[in-house]
Amino acid sequence: MNLFTYRFLTTLALPLIAYSGWKRCRKHLLEQAKHPELPDIVDCFRSRFGFNRQKMQTGGIWIHAVSVGETRSIFPLLSRLKQDHPNRPLTLTSGSTQGALQALQFSPVQIQHQMIPYDYAFAVNRFLDQLQPQLVIMVETEIWPNLYQACSERKIPIMLINARLKEQSFLAYKKWGGKMLSNALNQTQLIAAQFPIDAQHFESLGVNSQKIKVLGSLKFDLNIPPGLVKDSERWKSENQLDHRFIWVAASTHAHPQNLQDSEEQRLLQAHQQLLANRPDALLILAPRHPERFDEVAAQIKASGLNFARRSLSQDITANTQVYLADSVGELMLWFSAGDVAFIGGSLVPFGGHNILEPAALKKPVLSGPHFANLQALYDSFMDDEALTIVNDTTALGRVLIKLTHSSDSRQALGELAYQSFSRQSGTLDLLMQEIQPLIK
Repeated sequence: MNLFTYRFLTTLALPLIAYSGWKRCRKHLLEQAKHPELPDIVDCFRSRFGFNRQKMQTGGIWIHAVSVGETRSIFPLLSRLKQDHPNRPLTLTSGSTQGALQALQFSPVQIQHQMIPYDYAFAVNRFLDQLQPQLVIMVETEIWPNLYQACSERKIPIMLINARLKEQSFLAYKKWGGKMLSNALNQTQLIAAQFPIDAQHFESLGVNSQKIKVLGSLKFDLNIPPGLVKDSERWKSENQLDHRFIWVAASTHAHPQNLQDSEEQRLLQAHQQLLANRPDALLILAPRHPERFDEVAAQIKASGLNFARRSLSQDITANTQVYLADSVGELMLWFSAGDVAFIGGSLVPFGGHNILEPAALKKPVLSGPHFANLQALYDSFMDDEALTIVNDTTALGRVLIKLTHSSDSRQALGELAYQSFSRQSGTLDLLMQEIQPLIK
């Protein structure tokens, strides 16, 4: 494919793209009506076409992170950029409303924010006219040919950091991307790949090897919030949980192909298996998407298990078997409070999620068999025997029963996870060394 064909096809698709964006912004407004504490996403839909009524400071650094995980991963980078360049404005764009909420609610420093314009030349150029950045940083697999072309024409340096290409995406790009894709990627100053396999994939797509460096993942440079452990211990004490076995199931999903099935239903079955052996066990269940909170609550009720909801400030009693963590931004608190962490999106064929947060807290980390989205990361942990893979609900229940009876096993697995995590940290310092020469 060449750039002309790409522009022709995306122009044909404009009505569908616009409708999809409008639906997501409208969905946010409906959620905000139910939960007024949610922040505004200014010009949520208009900004997708480069229209933004905010007065933006110019001459700064623009960072784009598409969704929740990518947004959280760059918080340490935002802090360092503000520390090293306190007078330069930082602009963060999001590709999803959930990513936008993460940025607006939890950014560690002051930012300018808007939704990223769609990759149409008129929208991209309108935003660049308004922002006039000195550097553009794209996170993970954000390859926007018109944006890259516009930056190249304006001589604005652009970097692709935390860059990764899972096998399925690599094969699709290789088949359909053609000259357009290699031209776009070669317009970058640097592609900072997460793992060697990612670097190989980018090189196979026609990227100049001198533009590619393996710097690791920013997700390994986690900032553990000060007082997190004390906060979790206080929460456990207030809820009389000090002597109960707690496991956390985080970022859980509906089944992508079967609406009658869900990861939560499978986890509840594993928990019932555990309860038969350890009646006082508590499951903290944290679904990935807030719009599913009520749906998951209904599933827990249907299972017959006694549960409490975080959003309703319901008390945890001796009879509470499941705690529905239907809140945003508290996942590290739950990991710290738990004895074991299960990472969702892996018992159903979604592709897995970030395993680093519980590893950084020295917790045993469990996952299902579906982790293709993060294959290289999971492989690095499995090479260190720092990750336990369970193939189904029954296997998960058996592992939980084993761990509930052995604090030594929990401690050993948690230490292995932490060591694997620690060995791969330091990406932020390496990345800053590459960024500094590009800032005038």
